[in-house]
Amino acid sequence: MSAENLFIRAGNEAIKINKPHGVDFHLTKQGSDWLWAMFSVFGCLAIVYVAIFLFTEVRSQQTKPITRYALAAPLLISIFEFFAYYLYASNLGWTGIEAEFGHLHVDPRITDEKHGVRQIFYQKYVVWVLSWPCLLFLQELTGLSLSQESMDNFSAMELIHSLLVQIVGTEYWVVSLLIGALIKTTYKWGPWVFGAVIMLAVQFLQCKRLFVTFKIRGMTMGVVALSMIIVWLYFICWGLSEGGNKIQPDSEAVFYGVLDFCMFVVYPAYLLFIVNQYGHMPSLHMPHRNHKDEESDLQDEAKSVEPDSIRASGETQVPEQEASA
Repeated sequence: MSAENLFIRAGNEAIKINKPHGVDFHLTKQGSDWLWAMFSVFGCLAIVYVAIFLFTEVRSQQTKPITRYALAAPLLISIFEFFAYYLYASNLGWTGIEAEFGHLHVDPRITDEKHGVRQIFYQKYVVWVLSWPCLLFLQELTGLSLSQESMDNFSAMELIHSLLVQIVGTEYWVVSLLIGALIKTTYKWGPWVFGAVIMLAVQFLQCKRLFVTFKIRGMTMGVVALSMIIVWLYFICWGLSEGGNKIQPDSEAVFYGVLDFCMFVVYPAYLLFIVNQYGHMPSLHMPHRNHKDEESDLQDEAKSVEPDSIRASGETQVPEQEASA
């Protein structure tokens, strides 16, 4: 076999092997090439984070404890996204859904549907369900480690409450977009609206938590605010691709790829750097009961030990009727 033939066979053949059957608008070799590039980025990141993780485990005494906890999030994110882009670039994890709008045209048409059938990659939503909680944990940990007021007076229950609402709300809008993408009628925009409303509530909590409670300022404040804006670009990309059928799946892959690069490569790396350089390990405590509740408990306890009869207060005491007799 000549070197030229070997080079040709080593090229990207994912679309030829995993052919997009039964769809009019589908991923092409150009889109797959871009996705393989993103696959390589997350693969390199995963190797780097694994090496850093092993170093911190071996040299744990020389590493800040807060760094070890923060490192887990970008490590898991890079592994999850590495797997996701392998499937995406290989043209796997998709289904065909009839498009609502006929903005795109192909010649020749594969199907007989009025507006054609679009390739919907559901695998990326599944991986987002895994990646977003890790990013939210790292974001909350960063704000907590930078806050000077929370060092001596931080409630563990407040942390659990905040993360629970943020994670469940984020999973809600991700699943909403997935469900909407799998609906072929105009009712697909219902889940999109529900997800957008929940996203507003989640970001309100994040602003209160990060900018009011933790009082994040400076460049970190600007980066966090920018990340909140980027999140809305996911909704816009969905509207142009799976929802509105306005852009081709190749353009959709590039759009989502750039957003994932910003949110799952740059943003976690920045937060990890900030935590390592300026973060401090906070002290955790369970919330204390207020003074009124403690006084009420003491009064109830005192009532419970009061004597129920005369002889209960002392065995030698004699009732007055017996003494007169």
